[in-house]
Amino acid sequence: MPVEPRPQAKPRIAWSTHPFVERPLTSLGVLLLLGLILMGVYFWFESIYWVLLSFLILFLSLSAYFVPTVYELYDDRIVVKRFITTQTKRWDQFRRVYPDRNGAFLSPFATPSRLENFRGIFLRIPARKDEIYRFLLEKIGPNDGGAGATGAEEPASPPPPSLAPGDAQKH
Repeated sequence: MPVEPRPQAKPRIAWSTHPFVERPLTSLGVLLLLGLILMGVYFWFESIYWVLLSFLILFLSLSAYFVPTVYELYDDRIVVKRFITTQTKRWDQFRRVYPDRNGAFLSPFATPSRLENFRGIFLRIPARKDEIYRFLLEKIGPNDGGAGATGAEEPASPPPPSLAPGDAQKH
């Protein structure tokens, strides 16, 4: 007998953002800049094919701005649905939350790292920020000021002994 798939649980919090619609003046500037770039490509190469390829590359690279992004926060995971991709991560994969004026950044590292921007997720939060921040802190926990994930700092290793000029041993 075939097993029926379990119905997907309803997210605790869900919202979508569409920066192109939410920021009309910025969107106008972006469209003007893209138009100038595409005109430059046409005058440089004198081929509509290069313009179409340039448009495709620019649109795909800026799709997070032009196409809505859907965020769903479940009890056990977060789901971010973008134009082509869907990203799902469990809450235990995150160690820190960085609030921002435009949203929140979820980092998989307990301490600041240069890899955060490549491995974390930025959530654009236009409204209901307090409710969403409370939920994120409930799932990830408060930041601990740079200590490890347990909140206990590791003991510092003793400094290396200094050698005075007369302390070196002769063999």
